[in-house]
Amino acid sequence: MTEQRNIFDRMLGLEEKRTFREFEVRAKALGADYYEDYVQLKDYIWLSGATRWKDFKFIFDQILDLLEECAVQKRQLTDLIGADVAAFIDQMIESKSWEDKQRRKLNKAVKK
Repeated sequence: MTEQRNIFDRMLGLEEKRTFREFEVRAKALGADYYEDYVQLKDYIWLSGATRWKDFKFIFDQILDLLEECAVQKRQLTDLIGADVAAFIDQMIESKSWEDKQRRKLNKAVKK
């Protein structure tokens, strides 16, 4: 169920800004080393080609979950996702792209 948002909220992206600030608070609570990783990942994600806020929100939420798990286990991010961090992020972005969704939709429709 979608929540009704007023026109000013939608025009100014208030909900998106609020959510992004929450991501930043979560990231800063990770500690300096993990926050530095978050900043690097964030810079890469912004340049990645994701275009919709829903995609960014999904990716940032998942990345923060991973970093929080790393912090709890006192492990490096690469211990969980492998050495090629960029490839991991690219896969997350690709799996959420419009083209991928259309591809899945077509494959599902044709198989019926």
